[in-house]
Amino acid sequence: MKELKIHNWTLEVDVKKTYEQYKNEKWDLCDCTYCLNFFQAMKTTSSKLTNLFNSLGIIPSKCVHLSEFGPTESGLYLYMGCYHIIGRIKEGKPVNTSSWDDHNVAEVDNFSFVFSKDLIFVPEGMPSPVLQMDFSVEVPWVIEEPYGT
Repeated sequence: MKELKIHNWTLEVDVKKTYEQYKNEKWDLCDCTYCLNFFQAMKTTSSKLTNLFNSLGIIPSKCVHLSEFGPTESGLYLYMGCYHIIGRIKEGKPVNTSSWDDHNVAEVDNFSFVFSKDLIFVPEGMPSPVLQMDFSVEVPWVIEEPYGT
């Protein structure tokens, strides 16, 4: 386990095992237009955000729980979802999405996130302990299919 300090949390993460889970081709990823856009958009994140994902072993274009909320005033598209990490919170309080506030939400670029112990949609076969990263992000529409199809 590798120890990481992120915002208000100190995490213990098995980066290698987490990455191996994300490489698993058996994950059931949604193939609707909205999800396909997110998966494609997340392949071109900033270096700062890419470093965050790499430090946790996450492949950002693979998310098993994702919701799309339409275009925002900025012209980008709002998504919320979660990633799963093999690890635990060593220091700091877990946060669920209903209790987000300015003090307990971390941000990298326009990617806002918290770490939670409230697990949903954990991919089958992911070993314990599992930590959940709940997030919200706005991304551009990058695929050829028009929005809403």
